[in-house]
Amino acid sequence: MSAEVKSPNPTTEAEPTASSATVPMWLIALMLLLLLGGAVYFDARGGWFDARVYRPFAALPEQFQPPPPDGPDLRPGRRIYDAACAACHMVNGVGNPAVNAPPIAGSDWVLADGPNRLIRIVLDGLTGPIEVSGKQYGGGVMTPFKGTFTDEEIAQVLTYIRRNPDWKHDASEVTAEQVAKIREQTKDRAINWTPAELLTIPAKD
Repeated sequence: MSAEVKSPNPTTEAEPTASSATVPMWLIALMLLLLLGGAVYFDARGGWFDARVYRPFAALPEQFQPPPPDGPDLRPGRRIYDAACAACHMVNGVGNPAVNAPPIAGSDWVLADGPNRLIRIVLDGLTGPIEVSGKQYGGGVMTPFKGTFTDEEIAQVLTYIRRNPDWKHDASEVTAEQVAKIREQTKDRAINWTPAELLTIPAKD
């Protein structure tokens, strides 16, 4: 007679089930605070698209162009002109009658023997009708930039417009020392220049 071998009962396992759980509010709040903090930090320190942050990479194509073999480097002045002047005087310097902005290209004011009047215009602005190369322009107002640009930057942009080969200009360059001298002479001026006032000032020392 043989004994019957009984196998042990198999272990029964619970079937897996799906369930849902709510994300804790403190975790959501923490994530939102981290996102807000990152956005504030980036806004304060990111610089966005300000060219001053990314120099010397503000205009990559220009960075790979060698400076001119002779004469001043016009690239810094061109960047300033495009950013601050082209909106009214246009990129090609033809001016914009809609806002009473006279042309820069071919202008007898720009191509004068010296930059004394131009420096004053950029520092303290200009108001009133003006005659440019024999043509009258209405009473527009040019913004003063003495609180915006340094002496070096004003010299760069004026050198660019006085020597721009695309406009066939070949006047003398402007130096930061010339700008600093006139800035000091006119430091107490608080109003725009008029063309009549400027014509009483020699264009060149």
